[in-house]
Amino acid sequence: MYSKIIENDTAHLIKSLQELIQINSVRSEPVENMPFGEGVQHSLEHMLALGESMGFKTKNVDNYAGYIEFGEGKEMLGILCHLDVVPEGEGWSHGPFSGDVVDGKLYGRGTLDNKGPAVASLYAMKALRDSGFKPNKRVRLIVGTNEESGSQCMTYYLKHEETPTVAFSPDADFPVIHGEMGIIVFDLEMNFLDFDPDGGIEVLSLKGGNAPNMVPDYAEAKIVETKPIREIVDAFNKTRGANIQYIKDDNFTWLKAHGVSAHGSTPDKGVNAISQLLILLDLIDIQIGDQSNFIRFLSNRIGMSYDGKEMGVGFDDAYNALVLNLGMIEMDKTHGKATINIRYPITLKESKVKSALDSTTRGTGIEMTNWVCAQPLFFPPSHPLVKTLMDVYKEKTGDDQANPITIGGGTYARTLPNAVAFGALFPGAVDTMHQKDEYIEIDDLMKMTDIFAEAILRLSK
Repeated sequence: MYSKIIENDTAHLIKSLQELIQINSVRSEPVENMPFGEGVQHSLEHMLALGESMGFKTKNVDNYAGYIEFGEGKEMLGILCHLDVVPEGEGWSHGPFSGDVVDGKLYGRGTLDNKGPAVASLYAMKALRDSGFKPNKRVRLIVGTNEESGSQCMTYYLKHEETPTVAFSPDADFPVIHGEMGIIVFDLEMNFLDFDPDGGIEVLSLKGGNAPNMVPDYAEAKIVETKPIREIVDAFNKTRGANIQYIKDDNFTWLKAHGVSAHGSTPDKGVNAISQLLILLDLIDIQIGDQSNFIRFLSNRIGMSYDGKEMGVGFDDAYNALVLNLGMIEMDKTHGKATINIRYPITLKESKVKSALDSTTRGTGIEMTNWVCAQPLFFPPSHPLVKTLMDVYKEKTGDDQANPITIGGGTYARTLPNAVAFGALFPGAVDTMHQKDEYIEIDDLMKMTDIFAEAILRLSK
């Protein structure tokens, strides 16, 4: 019966998602009691108001998170989603906050990651409630507000609110993700003290990237061209398939690299603009000194690779191989900082990665700073939570050959005990998360809503 209710709610669900997409919820500077900025705050208030309009119990957890709940019982089923999004980047053919529907696709930042699944989860709860279903557990949709920049929202939530007995998070892929790689974010920093005024090209600044967990699609360098490089840039673009603009005015030359954005866990799906620019700078005659050493270290040790081998961390296990993404860089004449995002294998220890990186950077003058690590997550495929969700997925999709998977992406599930990621990207679907023209297929949106409803029903009986 709930499936028919979901079908009848299609237009309302689409409209609700469009309204949420139209709120730019990229993290910004805190304002008064808005810890992650006005846009994120607006998104949280809008989602809670939507839940309240449906007749659900709602609570704003001090503007860090919120929840929408129905049902009774001592135990609680949690559904964990987030409302913040990564920066939109450039090159969209539809407005990143438009919510346009074109050819059966709803476009906008957050449609897949993670506002679409959040709205689908809410309408799944509504359909079950409207069908007369009485859960034996409370069902709580928890909406966080800074998953993309550290998940402090869930740290705060867990200090002040009840932890679900069991939970799933539709913040990744179908079917069930029973393992998530460890995630390390850190900076490589160097102060530039020594330089040789040898007449080489001066690099005044280099910057690029929006977030550690995104493959940067743009980077730019401002240089003083003491010797001509136009032909080198043209040849580099031609032979490397790069897209670096050469722009010269009376005093300075700008090098603007354009790449392809992708999620930091799948850098093979993108083209790293920072890396392209570093390799080009490594090829030209730049001024000798600490700054050039920093540039050449990054070019030679990372470059366009993403397996970490040149950094000494090319590890793998039975499930995954390590993945490295150079996500951001900021550099001037006196200091350089590059932000690195690493996904390491489930069975590997954080200490082994750190030790290997220490060995690689030792003696270079480059320091590792701001080290943050999220430990791997792993549930055996025989775990009851995994088995139940796999049964739901197989029955709803007819895919009897499906198996639980492991991924490099860090999902919200790891912020809760006894939680796994379940959805929302279907096998074979185009993954546009963290990319320009992010979209969700309307058919997939409705299908996941139906799947979530059945999952909630079985896990809350």
